[in-house]
Amino acid sequence: MKKFGYLALTVRNSCEDMMRNMRTISSMIGMVGLLVVGFVSVSQAAVLTKEDFNLYGYVDASYTHNFNNPNSQTNALRIFDGDANSFRPHMAQIVFEKEGKSDGTNVDRAGFRIKLNFGEDAKFTGGNTGADEVDFQEAYAQYIAPFGNGLDLRIGRMNTLIGYEVIESPLNPNFSRSWLFGLGEPFTTTGIRASYQFDDVVTFSIGAINSFGGAEVDANRSKSVEALLGLNPLEWLSVSIFGFWGPEGTVGAKNADRVQIGGIITAQATAQTSFVLEGYYGNQANATPGRNARWNGIAGYVIHDFDEQWGIRLRGEMFEDAQGFFGCGGTAGTAGNANTCFGGLAPASQTLWEGTATLQYKLTQSLITRLEFRYDKSNKNTFQYGQRAANNQETLATEVIYLF
Repeated sequence: MKKFGYLALTVRNSCEDMMRNMRTISSMIGMVGLLVVGFVSVSQAAVLTKEDFNLYGYVDASYTHNFNNPNSQTNALRIFDGDANSFRPHMAQIVFEKEGKSDGTNVDRAGFRIKLNFGEDAKFTGGNTGADEVDFQEAYAQYIAPFGNGLDLRIGRMNTLIGYEVIESPLNPNFSRSWLFGLGEPFTTTGIRASYQFDDVVTFSIGAINSFGGAEVDANRSKSVEALLGLNPLEWLSVSIFGFWGPEGTVGAKNADRVQIGGIITAQATAQTSFVLEGYYGNQANATPGRNARWNGIAGYVIHDFDEQWGIRLRGEMFEDAQGFFGCGGTAGTAGNANTCFGGLAPASQTLWEGTATLQYKLTQSLITRLEFRYDKSNKNTFQYGQRAANNQETLATEVIYLF
């Protein structure tokens, strides 16, 4: 009973800290709103009302039990759920935005988004691991130019165009993230992006960015490119083809360009059931001196809603890190234990498999709960069972998300 009392006190203290941070950022957002209106002329500002601005977000917390009971208290090779046998306040996210419109005056066409994260996950949502629990995941200005159907231009930090899963847990089918997302894809990008919707079937986006890892400051003098082609040939079928190309080394380094190409197929089989398939291939010669990088993977999802409250999500995945370039890059005890392996050593190469089953229940439209079991397997002993190395791990997690 004392142990559970301590856990309850810990959760309460974490929630109190989170609420203090929320009050602080609410004040900051209010100041930003005043500044935005202040930069618009008096005649233009009269056009804008509070309905033109959106303020929303969510709070996310979980508990994860690792059946291996690792001495390091680490769920190996996980991204946002790296703490074993622990409660974790993942994220308190606040979004303040004005969306640009494809018609109207210049005031209507201009927009912006500020997305601010607090909590354990914020340590690496911006592409850099560290101790800071506050991160601007997105901060960009927008203008929809009067060209054809409207050319959407954005500059700043944005979510990447690459991949199916995203940082925001409520937008993903499962609680834990795939290795395709957590190891082999960028989270955010910093640069400029142009998007155009040709018709109801074809959309295209392309951006010039600093780096694959989302860094705010470029490590070299050249920019990389990411792109996304979206196709919706049938009402029930959508296809996305994404790609990345660019130099990822530092100034003076003899690195080859990094290349990644992949796609996502989504099929809405019935009103309640959908299937998703994602796959990609990536390569970079001499990613570090004398060491190439090649990574590829595939993940399949089954998403079924029994009704408006109950649903189940299944995921199966294979990820290959042929030269050990992406896996096992974290360190236990830092940055939320993200991407950490037993002993802290990266293997020369590694192939990973996982199966995940997530049961979701919505108490209300604003309160989402999840219960998830996941089994991880590797061809190397990168996991931990008690004090010894192991080639697998099983976890059971509960998650609560409140949307506002």
